Amino acid sequence: MRTLRGRFIVSHILPIALVLPLTGVLLIYLFETQLILTDATDALVAEAGLIGRIANLRPAVWNNPRESATFVAELRPRGDVQLDLRRPDGQLLASSAQASGVSQVNLPALPAGDAPSVLITDGLLEQRVVVLLPVIGRDQHLVGMIGLTQTFEGITSRIWFARRLVLAITATELLIAALLGVVLALRLARPIVRAVATVRQLAEGAYTSPIVIEEPQEIRHLSESVNALATRLRALEDQRRRSLANIVHELGRPLGAVRAAVHVLGQRAGDDPATRHELLTGIDQAITGMQPLLDDLALLHGQVQGTLQLRRQMVDLHAWLSTQLVIWQAAAVEKGLEWHVVLDPHLPVVDVDPDQLGRAVGNLLSNAIKYTPAGGAVTVTAAERGNGICIDVADTGPGIIAEEQGPVFEPFFRSERERRFPQGLGLGLTIAREMVTAHGGRLELSSVAGQGSHFTITLPLHEPRVQHIQAETHE
Repeated sequence: MRTLRGRFIVSHILPIALVLPLTGVLLIYLFETQLILTDATDALVAEAGLIGRIANLRPAVWNNPRESATFVAELRPRGDVQLDLRRPDGQLLASSAQASGVSQVNLPALPAGDAPSVLITDGLLEQRVVVLLPVIGRDQHLVGMIGLTQTFEGITSRIWFARRLVLAITATELLIAALLGVVLALRLARPIVRAVATVRQLAEGAYTSPIVIEEPQEIRHLSESVNALATRLRALEDQRRRSLANIVHELGRPLGAVRAAVHVLGQRAGDDPATRHELLTGIDQAITGMQPLLDDLALLHGQVQGTLQLRRQMVDLHAWLSTQLVIWQAAAVEKGLEWHVVLDPHLPVVDVDPDQLGRAVGNLLSNAIKYTPAGGAVTVTAAERGNGICIDVADTGPGIIAEEQGPVFEPFFRSERERRFPQGLGLGLTIAREMVTAHGGRLELSSVAGQGSHFTITLPLHEPRVQHIQAETHE
């Protein structure tokens, strides 16, 4: 009983195994008492009535014992039926038991009236059916009594036939019910066992094929959830491998350049002051170029560990954004993009971490400039809306398809459709969203493939200083 399959089988068969035998016993009882015994009793009553009518045609039967014995011998009742003729006072005239040598069954006293009386005795020592019929003569007086007795042994063959029939039907039903119970239990357990095996394989790191979706509804939901889990884990594993390859690639390029420069410096060419200065400058640029990558990884690690700290201060949002956008404006113009900025001059002073919020805005602007082709446009808008402040970054780039608008915020995600920019780890939008969330705001995306993307940062005007990722305020 340790397996689900075994318990399903028992749960299907056990109720049937308990109910069907009880039903069989009840059917046997009904057969014996309501059908067989009733049928035997009716037959005895009809036979007694016929014998009574014949006896009325021979009045001497009731007065002469020899005539009585001859009458009984002529009738020859069935071997399992005892025929008795008695006088009105109960004295025995003749009995078929005397003629056949069978022990005589004592009859009860004569009943009152002229209606037949049926007595059924079902005891441990005596089991029989007795029919007593008073015989009324032509003068309307009682002339005698006819008694027909049939013991249970006489109807045993019929009872045993009924019992065997009911037992055979019950056994057949049990067999069919057991087979159906096993089939249904196995069918019900099969998708669950398959789901368990799939989850176990996933836990061991193996790839699995999707589970076949089957009814009922709960099993279908379970199978769909397991398939979704398997798909999610495969995606995460692929993402992990891609991220590792990206990290190796991003760190390998500058480290390779540094190694080459160090090798040159160790040779005679490094004695030349101009060459040495050029190589050292290249090494410094390579190391400086790795710093943002290391900062992103450190920031992502801090977010995962829950140790991110915000150094909040009161910031004039209009002046701060104007300063932040200058650098990105130069990059956009250099690429040949149109640059549009619409800032509400009445933007309030907000309590934020300018460095971390600047990183979030910078990541959005970096992606907008990177993915917008020359001749396109990037538009930055900031205004107060309702109880919050909205900073919008819109571009006219290729846009993001609907299937990728959710995963695009996940760490190390790289679009399968856009591979023109292999550089980077795919952390920009992840970090931007986490930074905005740390400030109590939200980052939303609206995009149509081929028509550009629209990112909106919404910050609350009154954000409590205690944040859900252990943010700290430094006045």
